[in-house]
Amino acid sequence: MFIVHVVAAIGWLIAAVFAYAFITLFGYFGVGFYGLLLLFICMQIELEPDAVSPHQPLLGIGFFKALGVGLTVFGFGGFLFFQLG
Repeated sequence: MFIVHVVAAIGWLIAAVFAYAFITLFGYFGVGFYGLLLLFICMQIELEPDAVSPHQPLLGIGFFKALGVGLTVFGFGGFLFFQLG
């Protein structure tokens, strides 16, 4: 079980470094794009025929969809406000 936690922590670390680099390079637009990417991945998971059954939906997918919407609104809103405003 310890190995699973280490692999998960390394995966989250790689994802965090990628997100940080992406956001520092592209600013608020990067945050909005990252949110859209997260929404796209969540929708692809939901549309898979074998991924989710109607009686037992994935519990974490709702959190990540809400996070994707929040990142998209925050990112593109900040981009419009600070870059074009």
